[in-house]
Amino acid sequence: MTRESGFSSHPDSTGGEWKEERSKSLSLKTGESLEIVFTIPAQIKDTWIAFGGWYCADKGLAINIDSPYPKHTLSEPASPNWSKFGSMWQGNGSAVTVKVTMNAIKDTNISLWNLACGQVEQPGCHTAGKFEVCTAPGYLTNLHLLSPEAHFWTATGETEVALLGSAVSLNLDDAGAYIRLKTCNRCARFLPINIDDERVQLSFSNHCVARRPCVHTGFGKLRNADTQEILQLEYGYQLECRFCKKYCVNAAHNKNRTGAQMKEDGARRRHFELLVTELYQMSRQMAFKHKTGVELSDYVWKKFGCKCFNCKIELPTVKSMALDHTRPLALLWPLDETATALCGSCNSSKSDRFPSDFYTEVQLIELSGLTGIAVNELANPTPNLEVISELIGRLDWLFGTFLMKSEMIRVRDGKVTGELVVKALQKAFDAAPGGSTVNLIEEYESRRQAKV
Repeated sequence: MTRESGFSSHPDSTGGEWKEERSKSLSLKTGESLEIVFTIPAQIKDTWIAFGGWYCADKGLAINIDSPYPKHTLSEPASPNWSKFGSMWQGNGSAVTVKVTMNAIKDTNISLWNLACGQVEQPGCHTAGKFEVCTAPGYLTNLHLLSPEAHFWTATGETEVALLGSAVSLNLDDAGAYIRLKTCNRCARFLPINIDDERVQLSFSNHCVARRPCVHTGFGKLRNADTQEILQLEYGYQLECRFCKKYCVNAAHNKNRTGAQMKEDGARRRHFELLVTELYQMSRQMAFKHKTGVELSDYVWKKFGCKCFNCKIELPTVKSMALDHTRPLALLWPLDETATALCGSCNSSKSDRFPSDFYTEVQLIELSGLTGIAVNELANPTPNLEVISELIGRLDWLFGTFLMKSEMIRVRDGKVTGELVVKALQKAFDAAPGGSTVNLIEEYESRRQAKV
């Protein structure tokens, strides 16, 4: 860790505790529909309001959300793993009704946990009694993606569960599936995690992906808060929930960063693009235009129906589209005809995450059909092994030519650009199956010392 957020962890939580609870459950026969009605009371205009919860069901369930706010979180059914749904937005002052309908395509059992709605606190950092309100517009965008873990209730509304067409609320069975919960070391809440498939993330992001199993205490080794039983995970989870990670950690870090530091990630991406282009002596975008006579951006925009692939919002012009790498440039995947059309906010939310860390299984299948990338490749966070193999075979070119360019030996804020590129490359190399066979950082330092 090179920076501190300015907040210590919560005195009642290390982030390494877990427990399990029974959920509510019911059974639906084929053709039956469960309706969950959330009634959010009237509020002062621009107050944050929300609804949501967690559920466990198999793929024989189709879900629809009828809400005045069009954007929401909805993970597809993935039993025995838990899924979630919800949203969060600033209300107009009026009472709001949201209906979530779960339709049984076949006989199915549904487990429900912590369904709730109401008013929530202004986004900020909750740590040991400290609360820092976040007002930066960029940090208030796409908060629905952090539902329902972002729901710190200040006033709750009413939640009713009934069979569709029935005015009588159901009495749910208390013998539903167990849900596993882990503490956040910032807000101290116990929030859901999946242990059958840890890549199906809920309230916490994974800790070790490239180098697993995660053996770090608190991340991959959790202690039961009641029985002291140790739970060993494969990937492990971050200490902070996704909400606190954004508002307690990242927001605080970014406030302390200089303008040059804020541009650093963008510079690394440009250098990776340059590296791949020079490695193959061509730009994939230019090669596509030369081959087809069509601009890559125009091609992708039309292929995706002039809509954002993720939220389906209309993209009226090519310039309104963000051209996403699909598989991240951070793992050395270039921008080519396999790119994805996204709106600016969805592209920002996806960032450099791999498709399987951002899209649902259903979306991955659809994305595979549009991009031509096999579903198993979209689901497997693997770096571009072709580029890695080429670089390993051309280390002299990498260190003796590319990293000797004027922009690579430039020093900014006391940092050599080429050294930062090598460190970023090493992360991509380490993510390869079995890890990296080359230590680029040692090689870089060795060659640097030889020239002194």
